[in-house]
Amino acid sequence: MIRFLQTPGRIQKALLIGFLSIVCIMMVVTLIPTGGSGLFSDLSTGVSANAVAKVDGQEISRLEVDQTARNIMQQQGYPERLRAVLMPQLLPRAVEMVVMRKVYLREAKRLGLEATTDDVRYELQHGNFAQLLYPNGTFIGADQYRDQIANQFNVSIPQFEQEIRDDLTMRKLRAIIGAGVTVSDSDVHDAFVRAKTKYKFDYAVLGSDDLKKSVKVDEAELKAYYEKNQKMFANTIPEQRKVKFVVVDPAHLPNPAKATSDEVQGYYRQHSAEFRVPESVKVRHILVKLPLPGPDGKVDAKQSDVARAKAQDVLAQLKKGGDFAALAKKYSDDTATAPNGGVVGDQLVLGSGSAPDIEKAAFALNKGQVSELISTSYGFEIIRVDDKVAAHARSLDELKPMIEAMVAAQKNQSVAGQLARSVEGQAKTAGLEKAAASNGLKVEESGFVSNRDALPGVGQSAQLMDAVFAAKPGAAAASVPLTRGVAVFQVTEVKPPATPSFEQVKDRLSEDLKSQKAGAMLAQKMQELAQKARTTHNLREAAKAVGATVKTSDAITPDGQVPDLGQVASVAPQVFDLKPGEFSQAINLGQKGAVVLMLEKTVPTDAEFAGMKDQIKASLLDRKRGEAEEVFVASLRQKLEKEGRIVIDRKKVEAMAGSANSGE
Repeated sequence: MIRFLQTPGRIQKALLIGFLSIVCIMMVVTLIPTGGSGLFSDLSTGVSANAVAKVDGQEISRLEVDQTARNIMQQQGYPERLRAVLMPQLLPRAVEMVVMRKVYLREAKRLGLEATTDDVRYELQHGNFAQLLYPNGTFIGADQYRDQIANQFNVSIPQFEQEIRDDLTMRKLRAIIGAGVTVSDSDVHDAFVRAKTKYKFDYAVLGSDDLKKSVKVDEAELKAYYEKNQKMFANTIPEQRKVKFVVVDPAHLPNPAKATSDEVQGYYRQHSAEFRVPESVKVRHILVKLPLPGPDGKVDAKQSDVARAKAQDVLAQLKKGGDFAALAKKYSDDTATAPNGGVVGDQLVLGSGSAPDIEKAAFALNKGQVSELISTSYGFEIIRVDDKVAAHARSLDELKPMIEAMVAAQKNQSVAGQLARSVEGQAKTAGLEKAAASNGLKVEESGFVSNRDALPGVGQSAQLMDAVFAAKPGAAAASVPLTRGVAVFQVTEVKPPATPSFEQVKDRLSEDLKSQKAGAMLAQKMQELAQKARTTHNLREAAKAVGATVKTSDAITPDGQVPDLGQVASVAPQVFDLKPGEFSQAINLGQKGAVVLMLEKTVPTDAEFAGMKDQIKASLLDRKRGEAEEVFVASLRQKLEKEGRIVIDRKKVEAMAGSANSGE
């Protein structure tokens, strides 16, 4: 797909993961209620063994749901070690997201809004991903693009680009839903006043940490608290095991294998098709963009004619001997390549199918020739061929170092497996130490470890640790494949799960009990503060009586931050309803409490409104379009559920969640 108008550079993993997660989550996470009824209503099932749901007959596989849940984890920055804990909560949410995504796509396609191949191509070249895929006007390269996607997401280029197509399709549906939304001038003015009125206030604040310093707990209280909450500590010390093991690493074998000349030549012959370089051309281009389609999906005809006339004028200048690079810098709308004189970073490969019209024109030209005007769905193109490379095969001499390394790695992987099996077999009679020594390997021993700890020389390996904790102590040595190589291990000692003694958790109990008492004291003192402030009309005097500190805020708008309080609109929106001179009730801020005295409100002027009217209107429109989409989604979902077009097998979802929780 994207082999044209592209540039070198690296697609950063976090940003790509963020993109795939947004594709799955973008609309659904804010629009779809969770829990209760809704998608998980008691509908008839009838999905196949490998599926958990279906929408309009289209099944949703366990794998698709699991991958969506993992994407949520990655997008939100959760570490992999928390997967077993988080998956039971994420899987039902992931099912709902995938279901609703298919509902969106179904409705968009029904309305004829499905994105085209040209839409996808335009998005990749000129949308949010332009700077990632071809920064500075040079594509990262077809091979690197393919490898990045395969390595990071385990999907093919067509699968990846299908995700983009689906995203564009959903965007079109959202545009249609929001097209009829309007806001009045009075709505805009009211929203402006609410957002831009400034508030200044005094606030008395007290933290539970300050009170905690004065809290005392004695031994008897701690023991009573321990006895009362003993169930909470039951078996909280996890099972631990000691293990001895040998790592057989293909890269560090006692006698590593090497590739022979015959093997290298054989590999070259067997993979000759992979080493052929297809015919390619190096091009530069000038792009005159079409205007973006309106809400109806159509491009304004007059503006299209203007773009065509501009492109034809540029072509005329080229035919009169104009400098292609200079004209590209002056007229091309491709901001990635125009500064470089229109040079496209990657070569266009014959048969790639990424841009059929442009490919056809490019390979029909000789080196140095300029094309006629090429009309596409996104604009008008003029290309020039700077270089042309005939199809050819890469030579064995050129590829020999790479093939030698690949063949040797394959052989050593096999040797490592054979060596590990040999050590495993010998250990059953001679013991692991002697078996390792006779093969030039070293036995490592761990201390007591839990099932998610890392072993020295191995690092984190869930597969190995699962095997270690499934094995019986003293059982014969067993082998487990690692990311690189094989481990042969034997469990030597087991500590079963245990409940900590009073002494082991005494410090934690003390902190917990002090926190509870400090929290109760805080609530009581804040009530006293609020009542006394109202009675005396003196916040500072009331604050002094309970040990609170009084501060004065800056003049802030509702989205402003205040020290000790944070964003007031989020934690205490009731503050903005106070009139000057009024006191708030006690405000619970979790670890802190506050009481506010409103000092003044400053309403923005009409002149300020005039300067921000368009910005406020755009923001209000976005919000109202979101609300319209919520109504649309709720209505559509209700209709499909009533018709039995959404089917979810809740038992399978629960079983998946249970399996994830048990680490299976």
